[in-house]
Amino acid sequence: MRLIFWLAVPVSLAVLLAVSLLRRQHLDPRGSASGIHLVLVGASIGQAWHLSAWPSRAGLSGISAESVPAWQFDKSAAVSEVLMRPATPFHLTRTWLRSLYHPPRKADVVVLKECSSYFPGDLAAYRQQVRSWVRQLSEHRVKVVLATVVPVTRDRAREAPGKLESLLEFNRWVREYAASNAFPLLDLEAALRSGDDGFLADEFATEDGSHLNPAAYAVLDRILLKFVRGHDLAPAASPAAYTARP
Repeated sequence: MRLIFWLAVPVSLAVLLAVSLLRRQHLDPRGSASGIHLVLVGASIGQAWHLSAWPSRAGLSGISAESVPAWQFDKSAAVSEVLMRPATPFHLTRTWLRSLYHPPRKADVVVLKECSSYFPGDLAAYRQQVRSWVRQLSEHRVKVVLATVVPVTRDRAREAPGKLESLLEFNRWVREYAASNAFPLLDLEAALRSGDDGFLADEFATEDGSHLNPAAYAVLDRILLKFVRGHDLAPAASPAAYTARP
């Protein structure tokens, strides 16, 4: 019986792989039937946003969305995995097996978003990493959207000297880099701050002063809807449209 079991395992995996390859041959080049697919690469705030349900909440058709988790500033692995799609890196897990039957959609648009947890930090290294991800995405003709970092409340900033100052400096660079490359900017800081001082408004914060409450996500839903309606997110016809400046 044990021999039969161990023979059955590789045979089953081979069948699953064959089914997966057949399914993927019938997908269009984006890995889906139609519409624009938006992928946010981020951490806890992105996950709690529940972006897969956002088009339904917003009453939108022709667009789908999801958030891909990456629990550190360095989003290199997550960006690489998104660019592999509809292929997926091998991990003998339930999620990987499910992906054989339902390959993940290839991204048309990627939002690069960082969290306040990574500040203060090495801003020069952070900028270099963002440029690297932008180059990778642009080379694969994926539209890049840069997001500013959601700030922290005054009380949270008082507990972590230098956090808000470093975060706001990074956000200033993100705005400048987006403007110089004509990248769309999703300005989360501007949407949720209390005023020109840059602190996260208390009305949008949970008790820890860093994460967001339902009122904040309602605001983010609205600004994302306005953003999508105000930008052409369809793939560009010319490769030159994906060229990023240093």
